[in-house]
Amino acid sequence: MGVKVYFKTVGCRVNQVETESLREKFAGLGHSDAETPEEADLVVVNTCSVTAKADRDCVAFLKKTAAANPRAAIAVTGCLATLEPAKILAAAPGATLFTNKEKENIPAVFCGNAATADFFSVSKSHGKSRAFIKVQDGCNLKCAYCLVNLARNELRSKPLEATVSEVKKLIEAGFAEIVLCGTRLGIYRCKDTGANLAELVKRLFALEGNFRLRFSSVESEELTMELLAVLKAGGPKFCHYFHLPLQAGADPVLKAMGRLYDTARYKAKVEELRAIFPGVGIYADIIAGYPTETEEDLAKAALFVRDCGLSGLHVFSFSARPGTKAATLKPLSPKIVAERSAILRALDAELRAAYAASMLGGETVALVLKNKDGRALALASNFVNLELPGPLKAGTLVKCRVTAARAGACLAEVV
Repeated sequence: MGVKVYFKTVGCRVNQVETESLREKFAGLGHSDAETPEEADLVVVNTCSVTAKADRDCVAFLKKTAAANPRAAIAVTGCLATLEPAKILAAAPGATLFTNKEKENIPAVFCGNAATADFFSVSKSHGKSRAFIKVQDGCNLKCAYCLVNLARNELRSKPLEATVSEVKKLIEAGFAEIVLCGTRLGIYRCKDTGANLAELVKRLFALEGNFRLRFSSVESEELTMELLAVLKAGGPKFCHYFHLPLQAGADPVLKAMGRLYDTARYKAKVEELRAIFPGVGIYADIIAGYPTETEEDLAKAALFVRDCGLSGLHVFSFSARPGTKAATLKPLSPKIVAERSAILRALDAELRAAYAASMLGGETVALVLKNKDGRALALASNFVNLELPGPLKAGTLVKCRVTAARAGACLAEVV
């Protein structure tokens, strides 16, 4: 008899893909989803530890779940479970822990049936119009603020042929946008063939069907000329969007963080992308309140981001992570960190409004995500949200023209 399983995911796209794959594996063994943790026989929690807030969210959920449903088995995995198992067991003493390397074994351990280890492949995307697939895992960079290289330090990539087969099946299942995800997507390397990301993407572009590919996030230093040439040749099959982690917009802070570039190199890459992909959407992560950041550094960062003309920012407030170099530095006061986060978030709103305004009157291809209140909500190739007269079929690509610019979602009409 099947059990009811509740899945909770905190953190990055890679975590989300892994959870979706685990969900499919449990379903394949005859088990079903629980709507709430309270009605579950098993609760699977895929944790994150990239920020202190992620830690708190994971611990709070575990405490609440263990108290509300003491009969349920709890399986906890992900970065927090890998790095700080004692913190997990303090919140849920009866939990079974799995490191990131053991994560794919969870269905076999709880169901007594061996589920195939296939690098977290998926055949659908639970309740979503886009499909996300994991093709790479692990990071060996030594950034001073980051613990990913401690939690996911084994570099692995999904085999080329398995990836091509997975994407082909997703296209055949009706997905018109496939998002390639990885801890460091740019260092993808098939161990069987030696194929790099450029060769993988070239194979994917050759597949039949009306679809497009999007990168989740990629380091600017890993966008090689070979890769960019392949992406350009893909035409409409590649989304004109890049998420390039920046983390800081002042050279002294980048150096303290141990990043691989300075502002000049980052800006050169942004300009290169704009020359190849006119109108491209370029977004960036940035950390507010790094311990060595001065007021002057913050001012330089704001000027630099505006000068680059980025399309938007994903702002993180700095929080010290145990075991990292940055955790040994004297932190700025929480008030200063909050103030600087607010400044950068205001800058993000300014950038998004300017980028939306640049689209006015232009045409783009958008993926219909869902319908709401008589309107169709869609995602443009450049990652701008659009509202269209609806209803339209979710999951389809439509050509449209932007008729009004908004910071949140532009208005558009189908061409």
